Amino acid sequence: MTVRTYLILSYIVLILLLTLGMWFVAQRFMTELSVQTLHIADASVQQVTVANDQLSEKILTNLGEYVVRDKAQDVVRELAYLLGNQKQYDYAQLRRNDKLRRIAVQKIFTPEGAAGYTDLYDNRGEIIFHPDRRAEGQNQLTWRGGYPEAMDLLKHSLKEDVSGYFTSFDEHNKDRKRFSVRLHVPNTPFIVASIVNIDQFFEPTQQKVVQANQQILAQAKHNIQEQLGKLDKQVKREGLIAGLTLSLMAILFGLWFASTVSWPISRLRDAVRQVGDGNFAVAVAARGVKEVVQLSESFNLLGRQLTDYIEKRDFIRDTFGRYVTQEVVKRLLESKGALEMGGERREVSILMSDLRAFTAITAGMEPEKVITFLNRYLGKMIEILVDYRAVIDEIVGDGILAFFGAPEIQEDHPARAVACALKMQTAMEEINALNQVDGLPHLEMGIAVNTGEVVVGNIGSEQRTKYSVVGSHVNFTSRIESYALGGEVLISQESFQRVQDLVEIRDKVQVQMKGIPGTSTIYDVRSIHGPYDIALKEKSQTLIPLPEKIPVHVYRMSEKIVTGATGKAWITQLSEISAILDYEGELEAWEDVRLNLLGEKTAELPGKIYGKVTAVKPAAEGHHEAAIRFTSVSPELAQFIQKATTPA
Repeated sequence: MTVRTYLILSYIVLILLLTLGMWFVAQRFMTELSVQTLHIADASVQQVTVANDQLSEKILTNLGEYVVRDKAQDVVRELAYLLGNQKQYDYAQLRRNDKLRRIAVQKIFTPEGAAGYTDLYDNRGEIIFHPDRRAEGQNQLTWRGGYPEAMDLLKHSLKEDVSGYFTSFDEHNKDRKRFSVRLHVPNTPFIVASIVNIDQFFEPTQQKVVQANQQILAQAKHNIQEQLGKLDKQVKREGLIAGLTLSLMAILFGLWFASTVSWPISRLRDAVRQVGDGNFAVAVAARGVKEVVQLSESFNLLGRQLTDYIEKRDFIRDTFGRYVTQEVVKRLLESKGALEMGGERREVSILMSDLRAFTAITAGMEPEKVITFLNRYLGKMIEILVDYRAVIDEIVGDGILAFFGAPEIQEDHPARAVACALKMQTAMEEINALNQVDGLPHLEMGIAVNTGEVVVGNIGSEQRTKYSVVGSHVNFTSRIESYALGGEVLISQESFQRVQDLVEIRDKVQVQMKGIPGTSTIYDVRSIHGPYDIALKEKSQTLIPLPEKIPVHVYRMSEKIVTGATGKAWITQLSEISAILDYEGELEAWEDVRLNLLGEKTAELPGKIYGKVTAVKPAAEGHHEAAIRFTSVSPELAQFIQKATTPA
C-alpha cells in the first residue's frame, strides 16, 4: 500500500470516525435537550397554574362574600321600607303579597348561573318566605338535619346580624360549603338570609384556567417533540452524508459544517438554562439549518407563552393587592410559609376610623349614590394609608381598621400611625369640598390610634385566610375611637409616650371605658412635627350666648338607633362645633344624640345635627345643662349656625 493510499484511507477513516463521533454526540445532546426542555416547561407551567388557582380562589371568594352581603343589604332596605314600624304582622297575608315575595326571595347569580338565594324568617325561626314554598311556615329551630354549623348560625342570627360558613345539602342532596349573611330588617321582627354555594364563584374559573394551561402545555410539548424529532433525523442523515461527501475536502470545511449545527444548539442549551433560572423572556436567534430555525422559533414561542403566564399572575397579584397591601401580597407570593396558619407576637400601632352619623346621613339616599359617596371617601383614605405603608386589615362600611409595624418592621410605627391619622383628617376638607359641589352631605370622621403588643399573622382556615391582628389592644383601640368626635385624632397613653416629643395636644381626657377596669387617659392630638409636619385646622370653639334660646328636640341614640328623648330642651350657647343645652330629663356624658331645631308651632326645621355629650351638670329649677360637641351638621343647619354665631 502506497503512502498516498494510506494517507487517503487514513484521512477517510479519520473523517468517518469524526463524523460518527459528531453524530453520536449530537444524538446524546438532543436527547438531553429534549428531556430538559420538556421538564422545565412542565414544571414552570405547573407552578403558574397552582399560583393562579390559589389567587383566583381567594379573590373570587372575597367577591362572592361581597355579592352575598350586598344582596342581603338590598333586600333589608326594601323590606324595611315596606314592613317597618308595623304593630303586628299577618304572615298568611304577607305570603299572598307577590311584591313582598319577589323582594324577599331572590336568586344570587354568578357569571355561570344561579349560585344561591335569599329568604326571610322571623326572630323565632319561623320561615316567612323561601324559594321552596313547602318550607314556609316551618320553624327552623325544630329541624334536625345533622348540620350543627347551620343551626349555630341560625341561633346567633336571632340575636344579631351574622355571617359565616356552614355545610348543607343542595337541590341534589349533595353536601356543599356555603356562605351566608343574615341581617335584621330594622323595626321589624324579620331576618333576611342570603345564602350561596361559595365554590360556584371560583371553581368554573379555576377549571377554565386549568384547561387552558393543559392545552397550551400539551401544544408546546407537541411542538418541541415534533421539532426535536425532525432535527434528530436531519442531524443523523446530514451528518452521515456530510462525512461521506466531505471526506475529500479540507477538515476546515467539516469543522465549519459542524459549527452550523452545534452553535445554534448550544445557544438553545444556554437559553434553556436561563428559562430554568426563571428568565422566561429569553429568546434565541433563529439562524442555521431549517430544523434548528424551527426549533428556535418553537422555543421562543414557549418563552412568550410562559411570559404571558407570568403577566397573568402579576395581574392577579395586582388585583389581589386591591384588597390587601402590596407587602402582604409580596409575602404571600414569595414566602413558602406565608400561607401557614398562625402568627407571632409583635408590637404594632393600630389605627381605627369611622364616619360620624354616616348611617343616618345616608338613610334616604339611593344605594348607587351611597356607594359613590362612600367610595370618594374610602378612595382618599386608602391612598393616604398606602402612602404611609399601613396594612389595611378591614373596611366595614364607613369604618377602617389598619395597622403599622407588620409584616415589615417599622421602628417609627407609632409616629407613622399618628401622622397618617392627622393626614386623613386634613383630607376631609378636600372630600367635603367635593361633596358640597355635588350637593352631598358634610362628613365628619373620628380616628383613634393605639400602640401595643398583638398577635399578627394568618388567621382563619384553609378555606379562607386573612392576614390580621388580634388581641386586647384591638378592642382598646375601638373603645378609644368611640370617644373621638368629628375632626379629632385621639391616641392612647402608650402611643403618646412614644411620640410625645413630636406632637402637640389640645386636651387630655380621663375616661372610663366599657370592659376596661379603672380610668384610661386619652390625648386629643392637634399636630405632629419632625419629618411629617402636619397640623389640624382649628375651628371656632368660642360659645356665644344667644339672645333668645332656640328650642330643640333631643333624641338619645345608641349604636346609631334612636333609643329615647329628653323632655323640653333649648340651646342657650352656640359655636360652629358645639352648643350648651338647657334641658329636662336625663342625658349621660359621652352619649350620642340627635338635635332637631324647632320653628314656629314647635315644627322641626329641615336638617339634623348629630353630636356627642361631653359634659353634664345640674342647672336651676330642676333642669340640667349639657355640653354637646357636633359630629355632623346638615348643610341647612350649618348656614343657620353660621348666621346665629356671626356678630350683627
